[in-house]
Amino acid sequence: MVGEQAPPAARASRGIDSATSARSADFPVVIVIAAIVAGMLLGTFEIANTSVGWHLASGRWILDHHAFIRTDPFSFTSNQAPWIDHEWLFQVGAAVAYRLGGGPALVVLRALGVGSLAVLLLVVGVRSGLAPPVALLLSLACVVGARPRFFLRPELVTLLVVPLTCWLYLTRRNRRSSTWLAWLALIMVIGANTHGGALVVPFLLGGMLAAETAQMVLRRRWRAAVFMGGLATVVVAALALLVNPYGWRLYEVPFKLAQLVDQPHIPNPEWARASFVQTPFLFIALAAAVVIMGIRERDAVRWTLLAMASVLAFRHIRNLGLFFVLLPLAVAPALASWRSFADAMPAELHSRKRLTGLAVAAALVLAVAVAASPWPVFGFTFADGYYPTSACDFLDQESLPQSQLYNDVRFGGYLIERYAPSRLVFQDDRNEIHENLLREIWSIFQKTDVREWNSLLERYGCDTALVRYHPPLQVVPPDGQGVTLRGFSARWFPRSDWALVYWDDVAMVFVSRRDAPPALLERYEYHIIRPDDLEQLQWELNQDFALWQLAFLEAQRALASAPASHLAASIASRLTAGPAPVTGP
Repeated sequence: MVGEQAPPAARASRGIDSATSARSADFPVVIVIAAIVAGMLLGTFEIANTSVGWHLASGRWILDHHAFIRTDPFSFTSNQAPWIDHEWLFQVGAAVAYRLGGGPALVVLRALGVGSLAVLLLVVGVRSGLAPPVALLLSLACVVGARPRFFLRPELVTLLVVPLTCWLYLTRRNRRSSTWLAWLALIMVIGANTHGGALVVPFLLGGMLAAETAQMVLRRRWRAAVFMGGLATVVVAALALLVNPYGWRLYEVPFKLAQLVDQPHIPNPEWARASFVQTPFLFIALAAAVVIMGIRERDAVRWTLLAMASVLAFRHIRNLGLFFVLLPLAVAPALASWRSFADAMPAELHSRKRLTGLAVAAALVLAVAVAASPWPVFGFTFADGYYPTSACDFLDQESLPQSQLYNDVRFGGYLIERYAPSRLVFQDDRNEIHENLLREIWSIFQKTDVREWNSLLERYGCDTALVRYHPPLQVVPPDGQGVTLRGFSARWFPRSDWALVYWDDVAMVFVSRRDAPPALLERYEYHIIRPDDLEQLQWELNQDFALWQLAFLEAQRALASAPASHLAASIASRLTAGPAPVTGP
């Protein structure tokens, strides 16, 4: 804040004052340890995201070829489309970690990143004037808020890069030399080669500079050095992004994605707008921040930062993490203006230890409670129930596919990691690579044109399909009376053309009747059960009692091939009692 008689919040917003410096010198080590431990606990959970597979495969490709990826090497439908792989640095690091220690090494790597984030936000709070116990609790609360975005993917690096660079901007006036600009440039280069989210930094810095400039003009307290320092920060951040294998083309990425996510054929839930039902903590945290800052904060820069972070988060759910990692930078100085939060450490040694102990205990209890929540599951491996591991084991066992495999978009990343480069995939979740294919599939599904769907699969030579469980489809029966629910496979992989030969809780495997060996169908085909079409199964069993025994035997066979399948166990259990209503899990 500009002015000679600035209030406490404004003095804190300029950075380190003498009182803060004194407290920093007496920073309790136990607070730092608690932040690290709690942060690592919050970052330790099973790996369950679709993109980790192609990230690992990309890193492996770069290490093996000693080159950057410029065209898609993983999909047979993309025709080697141009690809700006701006996340290559994360991919190489993840591939090295995976080679050294497999899934556990990746989880530990994520835990270390989250622990570092907790410490960074702790330091922000203390340097903003908060007492260390208060800063610890604020840091952990924000880490908990950002936790839904702690997928094992490059976004983790952005969640460190963005608050660190914004903090360098906010505290630049306290530095006696310009060497911090070199650190800023280095951080931005790392961000530019790790995740496209780093592109948001120049815009955030530019917004804060505009607010700072307007505030100086309105108060008629112009300081050229302050303006030039802010401008230099923005320019350095913007230019550092160009230090990447793709140069200025990196700036195309956000505009391309912004164009894609508004298209109906790009069904990506993380690009949806935030709602209270999905993200209640976001709404609560923003309301609390507005109240706190409305009472104490008069610095336009902090308000601008909060506003920009809020717009990003409410525009797309995927920006939830950015909001929470930026929140301490905006709200901590206002909190520090309350003496009870800034001076929560009394002079008496006993009271200081007691308050520190209480804060550490509260932080660890919070971390343990959140880490032990039902989802995501605490652990050090890939989630068993998320990836089609057993289905792919079946494919390998039976040497399938003989030609090409159709796969659901959710399974693409896993297949790339497992099979690349020997087997290419139909599609994965890189929307920019598969835009044309996604548009064509969406059009076919909108028209419910099964004939065109078959033509699409024939064009790419797909004789086997790996399909996940979709919500049931509403279908008008042939007699036109009412509406019934049918499974995804019943419409798009009908029995007349496709045989179901394997299924478990995660995926189903279909083979084309025209191309499948008769011996394969004789051994594995399920003639009665379609596990995603159970309402139809119930109807068929009620119409023909003789089918019950066949369905029961098929359920037993599915349970034998996938003993851990809850779906197979549920169907088998219900069929044991006779042709009673069959429902899903």
